[in-house]
Amino acid sequence: FWFEDGKHLLRTHTSGLQIRGMKDRTPPVKFIGPGGVFRCERTDQWHDFAFFQLEGLLIDKGVSVAHLLYFAKTLFQELFRTEVEIRTRPSYFPFVEPGLEIDMRRDGGKWVEMLGSGMIHPNVLKHMGVDPDVYSGFAFGIGLDRLLLMRYGVEDIRHLRSGDLRFVKQFASYRSGGEP
Repeated sequence: FWFEDGKHLLRTHTSGLQIRGMKDRTPPVKFIGPGGVFRCERTDQWHDFAFFQLEGLLIDKGVSVAHLLYFAKTLFQELFRTEVEIRTRPSYFPFVEPGLEIDMRRDGGKWVEMLGSGMIHPNVLKHMGVDPDVYSGFAFGIGLDRLLLMRYGVEDIRHLRSGDLRFVKQFASYRSGGEP
């Protein structure tokens, strides 16, 4: 979504948080950053033109894909409070190599795409002022709206921005400490 001046674009991802997050930090580093993003995307049950994304980054000595996979599986098991299976698919993301889509399923159900992720490319580490011969790291992005849909059984992402107070009120007990 471009502004009328043709020079400004609404943010399409939160990956820019990586370089800003590293501006005043040196490894080891772990951080996450949430933000709203906008994409020219066909809206359906699982996709919307605007959503919230969470970007994460970990840089330390000896970080590998195994660490990324352990993190992803642990994250999903804690969020959904059940055992999960994960699988990876190769994917292109400009700042990581290899780039991976990480899918999850629980209770033998359908596979659902959950994160875009990968090992931070050595050139990106160099631009962050980090020696890629000493440090490595992974980054990921996850749609918070999709997590909400799955965690609370919401059937359609469009409800989140509908303005329907009947929809919002059903979550009042969660805010006051009720168990989801």
